Amino acid sequence: MKKLRFLPLLLLVLLSLCATALAASIPGQQVITGITDANGTVTTLTDDDTATAWTQSTQGDVDLTIHMYRGTVGEIWIRNGYAYTQNWYNNYDRPGKVKVTVYYAVNQFTTSYDTYRYTLSDAYRPNTRSTGWNSGYQRLLLPKQYLGVEKIEITIEGVINGFSRTGATISDIVVAAGNHATATPRSYGTATPRPYVVYVTPTPGPTQVPTSVPAPTDEPIVYPITPIPDPTPTNTPLVYPVTPVPEPTEAPTAIPEPTATPTAVPEPVGYPSRGGVIGYSNQRIPTRSGPSTYYDEPGSFYSAGHEVKVISKSWDSENDLWWYQLEFKIDGEWYRLYTTGYRIDVDESAIPAEPPVGDPLDTRQALVQHDIYYGPGEEYARLNHYSLYEGTTCDIYAIEDDWAMVDYYNYAMDVKSRGWVPVNVLYPN
Repeated sequence: MKKLRFLPLLLLVLLSLCATALAASIPGQQVITGITDANGTVTTLTDDDTATAWTQSTQGDVDLTIHMYRGTVGEIWIRNGYAYTQNWYNNYDRPGKVKVTVYYAVNQFTTSYDTYRYTLSDAYRPNTRSTGWNSGYQRLLLPKQYLGVEKIEITIEGVINGFSRTGATISDIVVAAGNHATATPRSYGTATPRPYVVYVTPTPGPTQVPTSVPAPTDEPIVYPITPIPDPTPTNTPLVYPVTPVPEPTEAPTAIPEPTATPTAVPEPVGYPSRGGVIGYSNQRIPTRSGPSTYYDEPGSFYSAGHEVKVISKSWDSENDLWWYQLEFKIDGEWYRLYTTGYRIDVDESAIPAEPPVGDPLDTRQALVQHDIYYGPGEEYARLNHYSLYEGTTCDIYAIEDDWAMVDYYNYAMDVKSRGWVPVNVLYPN
């Protein structure tokens, strides 16, 4: 009978190991040394248990602080709301908008920080065994991977009201490295559960130096054969001329002197587009269909050192952040997708700038239902999950070879999307 006294302790240890194994299902999970709020240490956020939750008791500048010992962070996973049952979830308030500030070591003596804002989706996810919904967690993907992270501050800036409880609740928090590096180039599906997409509006910290902002233009972008770089913003409309081919003439008697190498890298064989500048990935490339994390995530691709063509760039004036429209080939199909400028090594001054988000070249409606492609032609991959339906309102941000790059609301995924359709499927001006 004396040995039975240790049975409860043994069961407790086994339950703890099971909970740890469930939490470890998120790849690249990092060690959290502790989470604190205004009242002290919070243990319910690290137990990976939907039956326990933290509830906001005081409102201040910072609600939660995640402490780490110089970890590597590329993703923050939050199980939003009190996820024990559907009824509990509905009764308690849930965080709707959160501000995330990442503090990281620049060197042995200096610490800096970057701040990002997220909108969390409001969807009940049953329990830790719901592996189809990433164990009930939502992913907050940072625009880049951080090394030497010492702490992460979370401030709740907006609340989704519950039926009868006050105080925003969170069941659990996990931090992950993001698994950005891969051994061989291949495609990766997004870790963000669909249709529940987490959005982010980044705000740079003091160490980020914004590049010069190009002047707005009302003229359509004409993608170049030979881009003419303009490193400084001007009020000149963004039109890059195509150099006409001269008529054949008699061969010159003297051999002309060689000309200087152009700033833009010459077009490599195989790319379907005529313009663009060659760049190389410096880490794995998470992508969006448009130049913001308000757009859907087609996937993450390649490892560091892979060649891509940068077609255009889009400036986020509110948050001092460049987005690059990339062209690359995956599994035999071509894609044009966006990623943040952090991830690509390229001569930025040689890249044509797009009209800023919210200032399209034109707005039209779809005449008929039509397939949407990831680039200006049927040689690009087709979006399998959605068609452009008749009557859909579209903002046009570029026209190339009788194809229009359209910005529209994707009701199937409850998120903004971008893609390409023939101009003739849209109402004329």
